[in-house]
Amino acid sequence: MSDIEILSNMEEEFLKQRFKDIDFIMSAGDVSNRYLDFLVSVLNKDIICVNGNHIYHKDYPITFAKVIDGKFLKYKGLRILGLDGCKVYSFKEHQYTEKQMKIKILKNIFHLLKGVDIVLSHASPEGIHDVNDGVHNGFKAFHMIIKRFKPKLWIHGHIHLHNFMDHQDTKVGETIVSNTFGYRIFTIEK
Repeated sequence: MSDIEILSNMEEEFLKQRFKDIDFIMSAGDVSNRYLDFLVSVLNKDIICVNGNHIYHKDYPITFAKVIDGKFLKYKGLRILGLDGCKVYSFKEHQYTEKQMKIKILKNIFHLLKGVDIVLSHASPEGIHDVNDGVHNGFKAFHMIIKRFKPKLWIHGHIHLHNFMDHQDTKVGETIVSNTFGYRIFTIEK
């Protein structure tokens, strides 16, 4: 066995042990499709994801993933809304204006009226964990969901922290907004 195979086997065993009790995986974007495939293969769990403003190895299909960009999903008793991408800064794919994001939300209004437990987005709500640098700005439209529909949990990515062990959670009304840079384990009561 080579050193690389040994390291890989050690990582697989660590992941299996560390995450043996999770019900499923969620990804808030900017993660390699190959790594998502690796996680699903090792943990043998479903994955729910949205795209970020970068899609690494997009030529590597992840047809097994539940990609919920602009969609609602009922899964294991939870109602989950997915909103991919970020604000426009370079006019590439998965970048939206405020108006485009609002339209994406309004397309899901009938599902939202029935309730939402989790919102999975790449970008954050404006003013919550975002950075006013022209690239990492959040969306104002997300506040409408928090205010009117009160999801229990809002999971986002896009905002880089200093290390993978840092956490960034903010309670807004009844909603916990969590920057999942790195990884997090959540327990949600149905």
